[in-house]
Amino acid sequence: MTKPLDIVAQNVLWNRLISVCEEQANALMRAAFGAIVREAGDLSAGVFDASGMMLAQAVTGTPGHVNTMAASVNAMLKIVPPEQLKPGDALVTNDPWLGAGHVFDFVVVTPAFLNGKIIGYLASTSHIVDVGGRGWSAESASVFEEGVTIPVMHLRRGKQLNEDLLGIVTTNSRVPHEARGDILSLLTCNDTGVSRLIHLMDEYELRDLKEVASFIFGRSAAGTKSALARAPKGTYENCIQLDGYDKPIELRAKMTIADGRIDVDLSGSSKAVNRGINCPLNYSAAYAAFGIRALLTPEVPNNQASLDAITITAPPGLVVSAERPSPVSARHVIGQALPDLMLGCLEQALPGEVLAESSGALWTMSISGAGQTPFTSLNVALGGMGARPELDGISTTAFPSGVGAVSVEVSETAAPLIYHSKRFAPDTGGAGKYRGGLAQRIEIGSAIDEDMSLSAAAFERLTSGPSGRQGGKNGAAGKVTITDGTEINDKGLYKIPAGERLVLQTPGGGGFGDPLQRDRKAVARDLSHGLITEKVAQTVYQMTKIQTEETQ
Repeated sequence: MTKPLDIVAQNVLWNRLISVCEEQANALMRAAFGAIVREAGDLSAGVFDASGMMLAQAVTGTPGHVNTMAASVNAMLKIVPPEQLKPGDALVTNDPWLGAGHVFDFVVVTPAFLNGKIIGYLASTSHIVDVGGRGWSAESASVFEEGVTIPVMHLRRGKQLNEDLLGIVTTNSRVPHEARGDILSLLTCNDTGVSRLIHLMDEYELRDLKEVASFIFGRSAAGTKSALARAPKGTYENCIQLDGYDKPIELRAKMTIADGRIDVDLSGSSKAVNRGINCPLNYSAAYAAFGIRALLTPEVPNNQASLDAITITAPPGLVVSAERPSPVSARHVIGQALPDLMLGCLEQALPGEVLAESSGALWTMSISGAGQTPFTSLNVALGGMGARPELDGISTTAFPSGVGAVSVEVSETAAPLIYHSKRFAPDTGGAGKYRGGLAQRIEIGSAIDEDMSLSAAAFERLTSGPSGRQGGKNGAAGKVTITDGTEINDKGLYKIPAGERLVLQTPGGGGFGDPLQRDRKAVARDLSHGLITEKVAQTVYQMTKIQTEETQ
C-alpha cells in the first residue's frame, strides 16, 4: 500500500491489533493444560513492533504478566539478536529477572516474518504449575531451590522443537505431561497470533507496522501526558506494612509528579529477606505502574508509549528489587501490594478521588498430596476490592491481578479435593459511606481421607486488614485455620491431617467515607442480603433495632 493510512484506517488497525492479541490469548486458554491458565486466565499475550516495543495487549491477562512482558521481548532479543532468527523460530525463558518474576512463568517470543523480514513479534506468558525444586512455596533460601531456570534459548528452530529443553523441564517437574503441554500451548498461541497478524497486513496491503506503530505510540503518549496532568505536580510519600514471613515488611514510595510523567522511588522499602517473597524490580515496576495507570490513565491503551511515562526505581537488594539468587517464588505478595502503595501517594495529590485499599496479594492455594496419592492442586482465593469514591467495592475480586478462580467443579475433577463451602464472609468489607468489597470463606477437605500439604506462601494481610479512606473503616484481616485447631499465621508449609479441613477467610476491602453517611436503604439491603450482620448494622451504621427488623 503506497498511500498513507487515514485516521479512520489507523484506528481500525489499532483495534484489529488488539483483536489479534485476544485471539492469541483465547488460543492459549483453549490449549493450556493447567487449570490456573485455562480457567483463571493467569496469562498475557501481546503484539510488538519490529524493534520489540509493545503495540497492543490482550485484555485477558494480568498486569504482572503484561507489563513484565513489555520489557521481556527486548531483553531476550539482546541475548538472541533478530538477525539470528529465522521463520518458525521461537524463543523461551523463565528467568525471573528477564521474565515475569519467578520460575513458574514462562515467556515465549515468536517473530513474525513477511517477505523474508521480521515485521513484529508475538509474545505470551503463562504459569507452569511445577518446574521442580521445592515447588510453589516460600521456603527456599535461594532461587536455585525453587525450580529449574531456563536461560533465553530457542524453543523451536523452524519446524524443529527443542526436545532437549522440554526434556529438562519435564524431568524436573512432578507433573511432566502438564508442564510440556503448557509450554507448547504458549507456542501454539503465538503461532495463532502470527497467522492473524500476517492476514491483517495482507488485507491492508501493509509491508510493515511502522506507520500504525507511530500512530499508536503518538496518540498514547499524548493521551498519557494529558491524563497525568490531572494530578498536581509535587512529591508525595506513602508507606504500607505487610505481614512478611518472619517479621513485618515495609514498602515505601516517594512519588514525584512532573510535567507529563511520574517517577517513583522505592528506596525506603525493607531489605530482601531469605524467604521466597522477594520481588525482582521488573515485577515491582509492572504492578506499581499499573496502580498509577488504573487511577489516572484508565482510558489510554496499555503499550510501550503509555508505560514510558512512568518510571519505577529502587537500589538493588531490597524486597522490591531483589537480585539473583534471592528466592522469589511468591513475589506477588510484594508486587500486588504496590498498586495500593501508589494509590496512597495519589490520595495526597487528589484527596477524596482514590479508592480504599484492597485485599492485595492473590491468595494462592497450593495443596498437594502428603499421603499415598500424589497430586498437586493450584487455585486462588479472592478477597475484597476497596470501596470507590462513589461506589461500593467489588466483592471477591482479584484486584489488582485480575485473575479469576478455578471453579469448584474443575478443581474437584483435577484433584481429590472436596470444597465443602465457598461463600461470602459477612462483615468483612470495611464500613463506610461506600462499603468495601466482601471477602470469601472457603472450606476444603480431602476426598480420599488422606493427609494433604499446604503452602501458605501467599496468605497476606493476616495481621491487619486493608485501610479505609476518608473516614472509611478497614477491611477485615484474613484468617486461615485447620479444623484440628491449627492457626496459620505465617507463610510456611502445613500438614492437613486426614479427616481435617482447611478453612480460609480472605481479607475484605477497605471502606470509603463516614459509615454514618451511608444511605439507610443501602444498609438495609446489605443486612437483608446477609452481607452484614444485625450487630454491625446497629453498632457501626447505627441503625435502630426497629429499622433492622423492618428489613427482615
